[in-house]
Amino acid sequence: MISLVVGLIQEPKTGWLEGVAILSAVVIVVLVTALNDSMKEKQFIKLNAEVDTHKVVVTRDSVQHEISAKELVVGDLMSISPGEIFPADGVLIKGNLVVDESALTGESKLLKKQKEDFLVSGAKVVEGNAWMLVAAVGKFSFQGKQKQLTEHLEQEQGTPLQETLEKTAEGLGKIGFLAGTVLSLVLISHVLFDALVEMNWSSGKTSEVVSALILGITVLVVAIPEGLPLALTLAMAYSVFRMKDENIFVRHIRGCEVMGAATNICSDKTGTLTENKMRVTKYSFFKTDNLNLQHKDFIAECISRNTSAFLSQSELIGNRTDCAMLLLLEDWNKNYESYRDESLQIAQFPFSSNKKRMTTVYQFEDEVEVYSKGAAEIVLELCSYISLPDFSCETLTEDLKQEIKCQINALGSEGLRVLGIAHRVFNSSKPEELEQEDFEKDLVFLGFVGIEDPVRSEARESVTRAQNSGVVVRMITGDSLETAVKVAKESGIVPSDLLEEELKTYIMEGSEFRQKTLGLVTIQDDDGKVSGFEVGDLKNFKSIQENLRVIARCSPEDKLILVTGLKQLGEVVGVTGDGSNDAAALKQSDIGLAMMSGTPLAKESSDIILLDDNFMSVLNSVKWGRNVYSCIRKFLQFQMTVNGVALAVSIAGALTVEASPLNAVQMLWVNLIMDSLAALALATEPPTDDLLKTKPHGRNEPIINSDMCVTMLSQAVYQLAVLMVLLYFGPTMLQIEQSYDQTTWTESNGKHFTILFHTFVMLQLFNEVNCRKLSLKEWNLFKGFFDNWMFLTILVVTLVIQLLLVQFGGKAVGCSPLSFEEHFLCVGLGSVTLLVALLVRALAPLKAKYFSNSLEEAPLLVTN
Repeated sequence: MISLVVGLIQEPKTGWLEGVAILSAVVIVVLVTALNDSMKEKQFIKLNAEVDTHKVVVTRDSVQHEISAKELVVGDLMSISPGEIFPADGVLIKGNLVVDESALTGESKLLKKQKEDFLVSGAKVVEGNAWMLVAAVGKFSFQGKQKQLTEHLEQEQGTPLQETLEKTAEGLGKIGFLAGTVLSLVLISHVLFDALVEMNWSSGKTSEVVSALILGITVLVVAIPEGLPLALTLAMAYSVFRMKDENIFVRHIRGCEVMGAATNICSDKTGTLTENKMRVTKYSFFKTDNLNLQHKDFIAECISRNTSAFLSQSELIGNRTDCAMLLLLEDWNKNYESYRDESLQIAQFPFSSNKKRMTTVYQFEDEVEVYSKGAAEIVLELCSYISLPDFSCETLTEDLKQEIKCQINALGSEGLRVLGIAHRVFNSSKPEELEQEDFEKDLVFLGFVGIEDPVRSEARESVTRAQNSGVVVRMITGDSLETAVKVAKESGIVPSDLLEEELKTYIMEGSEFRQKTLGLVTIQDDDGKVSGFEVGDLKNFKSIQENLRVIARCSPEDKLILVTGLKQLGEVVGVTGDGSNDAAALKQSDIGLAMMSGTPLAKESSDIILLDDNFMSVLNSVKWGRNVYSCIRKFLQFQMTVNGVALAVSIAGALTVEASPLNAVQMLWVNLIMDSLAALALATEPPTDDLLKTKPHGRNEPIINSDMCVTMLSQAVYQLAVLMVLLYFGPTMLQIEQSYDQTTWTESNGKHFTILFHTFVMLQLFNEVNCRKLSLKEWNLFKGFFDNWMFLTILVVTLVIQLLLVQFGGKAVGCSPLSFEEHFLCVGLGSVTLLVALLVRALAPLKAKYFSNSLEEAPLLVTN
């Protein structure tokens, strides 16, 4: 505006051109930046609208359906199970629950809920199975009202890399402020010195002072790399949106970034490495291989009354293990619903990772029937008798227990999940006063089933690729040691040819692991509040984890010990989980990955949700995470080069020829090229499988490595050499009029700086191609060049606009039209940057003499 006013005062006919040009350039830069931000916001809104991760089971017209929580309506009967987070308000009409309302009330005390109690949306189910009558949904529920009050306050925290780049941008901004101030002072001092020599102050001197101030401000604008945070935001927004197409839903944007640094993945077995398509393939009941109709009828009763899953029109709803047992009954032509009568059910103790069993109690007048199932060896220890083919019982001796355990282990070594089934009948007038342990005394062992969950066909390949990319893959499972060994070998987590003695260092049971590491030690702050955890014996943990790849019969505490210990050792840990008991480990890890089939609590605790529950998606999320980091490095490599060169040329010109070779409009155009447009071009590079051939950058690798330094330094030296030669010797070599020391601008004397400006932009365009490659080992600079249409489009658009500015910009832009030969010269000098890049790669072996490993040992830049 200052330039516009001064120009109109001095030259009413043409003085407005430069001011309007500067104002137009500023408007364009602001609009492009705003458009980028708008595109990013729209992508996230669209993505969140597309993905709904909360499914619930409801009964409508006496039929069970699995629907989105958003489809709940008042009057629905909703099934409640452990780990559920109430999506609506309602009234408990069947069953008993233990509920955690701390997120709503701040009170950590668990609450027991009985029939006719009110259930509040947002509360979490800790224990129990029940049915709720939905009373309020959406904005009319308690949680909905709270969201409306706080919606405008919710804002996701910046990621570690965002914070780092913002600090970098702030530092470069300070350098820009210093450079702009120096430039303005130098130019103004030249004007003052000339005025003193001439003993005259004309309106032209005022115009020069204004131009010097505007140029200094422009240098500051150019130096502030607002494109750094923008590039990261665009890279993550682009990645998040594209990851959805690969069955990866990013809940927290930091997850996309941190996943690229993962050095350890602690994976569940069921559903991640296996297909989660469970079927009972083997079973043994009543100590006989020939089951009659009575046998099957009684087993059907025990299974039906002690499962919480449903089969609805060939759709499996609920726990997949329960579903497998119901499918067995279906094969026997037994209708599980005919055995269930919840009006007779007086207690149910749901499965937990600690107890590894589920027990349901029915009452018929004074007679109480107990149905129990769970990990076969655990259920077996609760039994005092075993049922015989004629339904009589005999005492379960230790010898008989050992014989049954051998059969159980044999099935486990085949990769089957083995569940034991037990039953008990006794008389009691007040069973409601009894505890779970009272019901589970002196059980009668009926037999066991072997459930097969096939390993995914792609599991071995994806695990091997992850291992080859420098990521340690560990399997954590609640299944038996024998089952864990089988699956670990099939999926490639441990070598298949290991001897039994060697296996002991690779595979361990949770109880042994907990004992050797001395569990977790609670850390308290000055106020006595728990602030974190650490492993009891970190030294022993360190030696164990070097070979440890599988933990069997793993409890939630064991999982938390593993994650905590690995983080203490400086590893970046990713954890997969699907159950409510996984929530602590998902929260404690650097990056939590929940299964789409998991509980709402597990999803709420995660950063990423795997929509297909597949380990291949874990690998893809690593690739996309590394791509984000790679894109930022590419952009940083480009921007720091162009930033440094632009500032150096402007200041050198001001100090030596009393004029900046790049005027305010040109500098703003350069700013647009190197910030918004470059961010769009380099931040949207698609990932390649080559990213999985490198090691993870982990916690300690700096964002600028030695290869990038060599690239930036070599390009800056070449560009400065070319521009300095054109600045000082260009008029003589090209036989044109010099642009400095001129009182007025004409097409003739403006050609010198136009060639310099045009060459500068061509250098940046070709360097943008060069910056797509980060490693000096990558010789093919054009590999994947045509895979990114955004990059190609921006490159072409930038070139076209640059040609238009040069040919038709005139005085407003400070450009004189160039001939074909002069254009060819500028493009030719720009293209040499590619040859410089190849030359640097040829001389790369010499890099070790001049760059120490200190860059690779720089302070932490990416943390949790």
